[in-house]
Order: sequence, then C-alpha cells, then structure tokens
Amino acid sequence: MSVPDSIIHSLRGLPLSKLVDVARYVHRLSETAERERAEVLRETHGYLDEKDGLIFEQALETSRRVESRG
Repeated sequence: MSVPDSIIHSLRGLPLSKLVDVARYVHRLSETAERERAEVLRETHGYLDEKDGLIFEQALETSRRVESRG
C-alpha cells in the first residue's frame, strides 16, 4: 500500500471532528509551503540571469508537480 493510500485508509476511520482538524492542518502546511516559496523568490529576485532563471522556473514547476502527486 502506498503512503497516500495508507493515509486515506487511516482517515476513513476518523470521526468528522478529527477530519476537520486534519483538513486545517493540511491547509496550514500548504500555506506555509507557498509562503516559503514566495520568500525564496523574493530573496533571489535579480540574482539569476535569464538562462538560469528559466532553469529555476522549470525546476520549481517540476517540484510542484511532484508535490501534487504526494
């Protein structure tokens, strides 16, 4: 069983109040990750030439795709 499948299996046994807690926690994790990404982009703005900037953008997009799959 994959990690996401295992987590979903565990969630199925939780009462609604606990599912709400889990949803809030996951939402906070997502907000934190987005905030951290935005901070890195602000801090590195202007440090990369066009070629390196494009490479960075591609890496960031790949990272987001991997994260969305779990």
